[in-house]
Amino acid sequence: MSFVRTLPIRVAPVPGEALDSWVEAIAHRTDTYLNDLLPALGFLPRHEGLSPARWDWSGMPTDLELESIASATGITAGQVHRMTLRPYDQRALVLNPHSRRVDQRLLWGRARGSRYCPVCLSESGGRWQVSWRLGWSFACLVHNRLLADDCPGCLRPQHMRPHSGYGIPIPGRCANTTRGSDKHPRCHHDLTSAPSLPFPAESPVLQAQHLLATCIDTGRAEFGIYAADPQPARVALADIRALAARFLMAASRAADLMSDTCLTHGIPAEVVTRMPTREHTSRFPDRPGASAPPGAPSTAAAVLAALNILNQPAFAEARQRMRSLVEAVSRVSPQAALTVSTWGADISPLLKSVHLAAGLHRRPLSEQLRHRAVTSTPRKPPADAGRATQRARKIPTLAWPGWWLRIAPAQGAFDTIMRQALSAMLLIVGSRMDKKAAFTSLGSHLNSSHMSRMLRVLEKSGHWDAVQEALTRVSDYLDNTDIPIAYHRRRHLDYHQLLPDEQWHSICRTVGISAGKQRRAGIVRAVLVERLSAQPTPNTTPRTVRDHKVKFPVWHTPALAEALDDVARAFLNRHHLAHEPLTWQPPTTLLDGLDLPGCDPHTVDLARLHQLIRGPSQSPTAAAQKLDTTPEVVRYLLALHPAPTTQRAAHGWRPNAALRYAREALPPDDLARLYTVRQRTLQQIGDQIGVSARVITNLADEYGIPLRRPREPGHNRTVHIDREWLQEQYLVRQRSATDLAAELGIGASTLLKRIKEAGIQTRTRGGGSHQRVLHRDTELQHIPSQLRPALTGRLGRTRLELFAAAAPYGSLAKAAKALDIVDATLRTAIRQVEADLGLHLIERATPTTPMQLTGPGRRILAVIHAWQRGEEAPTPAFSATNPPPPAGPTLLTTSKRDDLE
Repeated sequence: MSFVRTLPIRVAPVPGEALDSWVEAIAHRTDTYLNDLLPALGFLPRHEGLSPARWDWSGMPTDLELESIASATGITAGQVHRMTLRPYDQRALVLNPHSRRVDQRLLWGRARGSRYCPVCLSESGGRWQVSWRLGWSFACLVHNRLLADDCPGCLRPQHMRPHSGYGIPIPGRCANTTRGSDKHPRCHHDLTSAPSLPFPAESPVLQAQHLLATCIDTGRAEFGIYAADPQPARVALADIRALAARFLMAASRAADLMSDTCLTHGIPAEVVTRMPTREHTSRFPDRPGASAPPGAPSTAAAVLAALNILNQPAFAEARQRMRSLVEAVSRVSPQAALTVSTWGADISPLLKSVHLAAGLHRRPLSEQLRHRAVTSTPRKPPADAGRATQRARKIPTLAWPGWWLRIAPAQGAFDTIMRQALSAMLLIVGSRMDKKAAFTSLGSHLNSSHMSRMLRVLEKSGHWDAVQEALTRVSDYLDNTDIPIAYHRRRHLDYHQLLPDEQWHSICRTVGISAGKQRRAGIVRAVLVERLSAQPTPNTTPRTVRDHKVKFPVWHTPALAEALDDVARAFLNRHHLAHEPLTWQPPTTLLDGLDLPGCDPHTVDLARLHQLIRGPSQSPTAAAQKLDTTPEVVRYLLALHPAPTTQRAAHGWRPNAALRYAREALPPDDLARLYTVRQRTLQQIGDQIGVSARVITNLADEYGIPLRRPREPGHNRTVHIDREWLQEQYLVRQRSATDLAAELGIGASTLLKRIKEAGIQTRTRGGGSHQRVLHRDTELQHIPSQLRPALTGRLGRTRLELFAAAAPYGSLAKAAKALDIVDATLRTAIRQVEADLGLHLIERATPTTPMQLTGPGRRILAVIHAWQRGEEAPTPAFSATNPPPPAGPTLLTTSKRDDLE
């Protein structure tokens, strides 16, 4: 129920007008003091003796006051409500319900003051818009111009205090006093003459103001980074305020930053030049942007700088723009740049994610994975490690082959280490699990340094962001999907009884391949264990097995693959894992759209690969070069799709095809008749059907036919070898067993057996039996005995010549420079000569004494010079007082120097 009377003269408000502007227009129209008009409208002073015009009555009137005004003026209470700041509460500002004032600490609230558009004042007769009182208002969207801040006459802002209750307002005129007291005359300057900066309609300043107005009117932010996850207007404006404050701080403390095009991108130059710039040199500088900026240019520039980040449609672009702001802020306040918590307590998680992502490029690579840097919402990893622990049960020790080949670069890493590191990386994505703990939980013996090296390899590939995205996608997939294999259980199975020798031989007879020696069975067993356990071959496995395991895909066949699948399936069944598949890997579609450094196996022509691998002398490396891929991809495809076997071709037999052919051509009875009854040799039987003697040997072993021994009674040798001749040729003339066997028409292994039977000491296998070494041993007989110990190696002669060439110089450094050889190479060569001869040859130079030869050094130098001249080695007794005559340095040839280095 109203206690006021209707005013005799009514003045209609203009659209969007502020309550105080409308009341002042009524006072002007009725020629009434505000002290008299306000009580008539229902406004009473809060305290006795005070004027009702002495406090800001227009911001948040009570509901009773709204009804009173509506009753006195003849309009609705809703119309009066829209002329106050109450519709903007919790959207563009925060009103204190007790003091009924604007909280200046939040959302750039302005408790006092108002900007204005001179053109709007001129057209409306001096009526003020309520939106001009918002700290977010800096441009007029009707007349496309920047709002004015001050009176052009007194140069002070408007509406900083309520109009005097003892005066009649004049719309469109400045109400400020000339000296700051109500008792002094008013300025009364014409505000419609105030200058304001115009903009074209497409100006980013106007677009930013329109975006803010839409956000405030609708109460929701759906632009830029908020498009996928709309936020309340208050949250979005808090984000804008936080970014704008940091921009203003950087601009006020380092004016040169305003020339940074990245920082001022999208801000018109005329706005930047109108921003106030000053250096803050005090210990406790002001906090620009903590409250609403006093000037429209600063507000416009700060809002544009904030929207330059928040209005980006892609998170990656927002992160990049944020990075420019963070780097600018770090120049004036490194701590403020790193801690987003001080930017505002009410900022959104989206802004925190953008800020976190912007600074992660400076963090270690593992920290980028922990914070999920490439996602749209980077965040700190949770303290709880439960999710990572559950994820470890779904990850193999060796990363899935079809997956790691796409991620890992072709060069720079050993595949076994990279596969284990990638699996461990999946555990640290979004978690705080330690690197070493990640390896341990997967049953790996690698340590954190291995992961650090692999992370650097991935970063240097130039595709680090794509690799991060791939790791994050797979880790998310594992967290949200139940996979069919429990890898933690597979890691603890006992594989010692997998594929025993009897079963392997049975498989070989079934599929028609050679069982080979024990090493081949060990290779197949190691491959099968790695396939089922997804763990690397342990170091306790013989080195020959580990080294030759990579060759398995070459002689792998479809029939063998099927047989090994049956073995693996039976093994899982025995361990009550019949419900699990043999192998599994995440869908490769998770990697779609990513520019990864590895090779895609799906791009390889499988038929062409099979043709190449069954070709003459082809290896995975050679096939990979022709197919423009990597050997690892070739091995993976051959393990997944074994190449079909072929029969005899123009260049010879394919692996195992000769044995199959011999098995078909010589049944057990035929082979026994030829070998046992007719006394044919293995070579003769092989020549008869077109295979080697080795194939016939393997076939006889398979059939269980005993072979003749060299001294078995009743069997004559096909070749008689005289012992004296053999001893002369093998020991004296140093001929190789291969050379002698070819001359006699027998195999080299047969000849070696004859040598042993004759009681002749055989040479060791390897490099010592090579012809070049044998010839070298003969040459040593013509070399002085003093030098022979130093000539056992490949570069022995070169090192001796280098010692002789360096002897005349005052230091090894000078000698190395003169001889054009690396200093370290020269020192290493001389140390090796001294070690070979067992003598100390040179006293090294000191800061006070030059390099000198020792007594043995002078004797060895004399022997070298005589040997080089083709003379007999001298044996004089040199002394310190009777040194050998100096000789000029012997310069090394380029080829010898290159070999030495």
